[in-house]
Amino acid sequence: MDEFTLKHLYGSTGPSRAEQTSEYSPPEAFLNASWYHGPTSTNLKYDMWSVGVVMLELILGTPNVFQISARTQALLDPHIVGWNEDLKELAYKLRSFMELCILIPGSSSKHHRSTGQVGDSPASWKCSEEFFSIQIKNRDPLKIGFPNVWALRLVRQLLLWDPEDRLSVDDALQHPYFQPPPKR
Repeated sequence: MDEFTLKHLYGSTGPSRAEQTSEYSPPEAFLNASWYHGPTSTNLKYDMWSVGVVMLELILGTPNVFQISARTQALLDPHIVGWNEDLKELAYKLRSFMELCILIPGSSSKHHRSTGQVGDSPASWKCSEEFFSIQIKNRDPLKIGFPNVWALRLVRQLLLWDPEDRLSVDDALQHPYFQPPPKR
């Protein structure tokens, strides 16, 4: 499908909530972010989030990349008693984002780079590259994780909360991950 066809199908606002696949929707979509009125160019970055999710699925061997552990859910549940199921699912998804260092603007990984410690606390997310790499490696059934640092950095740049900060298609294609290795 080309851009013209998609625009014809969905108009300038994009697909409705019912037409989206929630597992691949970026934060601005599943939060129904009418608060976000960024430049039109950021609408083109909507699907780049999905590319990041697919890359994580390939690395982890599962479509459940944003699933929290039973332990984390047990710790979170007492705080959300009385919430309807949709709000609970949102809380679980937001928690899963935090565990993968996908943070709300103002809490970005840029502010947490210096910390590399890994803790088991349910409220501790130290968003260095090393921490993110360890999180993915621990979730990978083969315990391999990312094939190289460029794959890790590409995924992190595709899964940024703020669409303005996410890689565009052109930027992603120019990323070092897709470039040939230097000749020795």
